[in-house]
Amino acid sequence: MKTTITMLLFLAPAVWAQDSPFQSVCTNATLEGDFGFTVTGTRPSAPTPGAPVETIVGVAMTNFDGNGNLTQTDNIHGSVNGFPAPDRKGTGTYTINADCTGTMTLSSTGSPTLTLRIVVVDDGNEVRTAVVDPTANVRPATPAPQVMVTSNGRRVTRRSQIAIIMNSSKPAR
Repeated sequence: MKTTITMLLFLAPAVWAQDSPFQSVCTNATLEGDFGFTVTGTRPSAPTPGAPVETIVGVAMTNFDGNGNLTQTDNIHGSVNGFPAPDRKGTGTYTINADCTGTMTLSSTGSPTLTLRIVVVDDGNEVRTAVVDPTANVRPATPAPQVMVTSNGRRVTRRSQIAIIMNSSKPAR
């Protein structure tokens, strides 16, 4: 009992410091588990020069592994192309800086690899993104960038939380 109380007193300042809005420290491990995203923006409707720009909306389910790798399934609907590829699979990587900013890459079959800037907020429960590459200028005499896509993701599950819940439901021996 004394050991438990001593450990709680020893660890409490570290926990309080992390809860402070001025003390946030993030790592790749801050993002672990499934996040549901809403996606909105504009993009060229085809890779050919002169293709019209279309507005897009969509959703994605992204799994971050806590080590800098991700898998994703998205469903994007375009104002010109409609809904061409439901449940499109993708893979990628991410890097989170100590200040909770970072980068992410995402590759899906039939699409260019995307580079995104990301910000992790709400103690790792939310991710905000903006595509920064490609910034296609496929329509002559139209100012770049024509790719303007953002998304907001919210945590759905965290594996460590599931493990704690499962372990706490086991009877004590």
